Amino acid sequence: MSPKPKPPIITLTSDFGLSDAYVAAMKGAILRHCPIAVLVDVTHNVPPQDVLCGSITLERAIDGFGPGTVHLAVVDPAVGSKRRILVAQIHNSLVVCPDNGLITWSWHRLGPGRVGELIWRPKAKPSDTFHGRDIMAPAAAMLASGTPVADLIRPINDPVLIDIAPSKFPAKSGRIIHIDYFGNATTNIARESLRSITRLTVRVARKRLGRFKRTYFDVAPGSPLALFGSSGLVEIAVRDGSAAKQLGLRVGDPVVIQ
Repeated sequence: MSPKPKPPIITLTSDFGLSDAYVAAMKGAILRHCPIAVLVDVTHNVPPQDVLCGSITLERAIDGFGPGTVHLAVVDPAVGSKRRILVAQIHNSLVVCPDNGLITWSWHRLGPGRVGELIWRPKAKPSDTFHGRDIMAPAAAMLASGTPVADLIRPINDPVLIDIAPSKFPAKSGRIIHIDYFGNATTNIARESLRSITRLTVRVARKRLGRFKRTYFDVAPGSPLALFGSSGLVEIAVRDGSAAKQLGLRVGDPVVIQ
């Protein structure tokens, strides 16, 4: 007796929030086309229109799920315009998202991959303001159901990428690219872009943080530190506190390796 096939997984990332029915509407569109799909909410609390935050979040989702997962990401300030919709094949997964830079961080850290413009459209005219429900969600469902990618796309080689990339070896500086719920500040400096870290120190916001620590617990409560976060990137944190608030950090702030 052959094993029962596992249901397809579709993750959802958006800036829709949870106060309205937008997320449920997308899920309904998916389930109409793929009733057996397992739907996983990555987050719907990406700040409104924040493509960079959406890009960082999407990369973590792609890295965290197994091959064959379909990732639907909708942070779409230009919905209804002539911007393209993408289907990208990255890290043995499929991504459906607007062509506005959402795939940037995944492209750099897990790719590059193959990408195409989604040319499939529903028979009924889609809403001009909700392509997530009317175009992208059904496309993600069809892909999860086994529809070949080639049936839905036109291959392209010029996806939009925003101005952010991992620092190159040997990294001497970088910048903050994301601040999480705890106030930890993630940078674009990867461990592999640094020389031996035993003698390196970190400076941010005119404050020298000293040498890299291994865990948050390696400093006294309320003290700032630099360490490698779970994504393998240099992170600025404060034990039992918020580095963003205590140090006044913002996305885009420079970080210096000395």
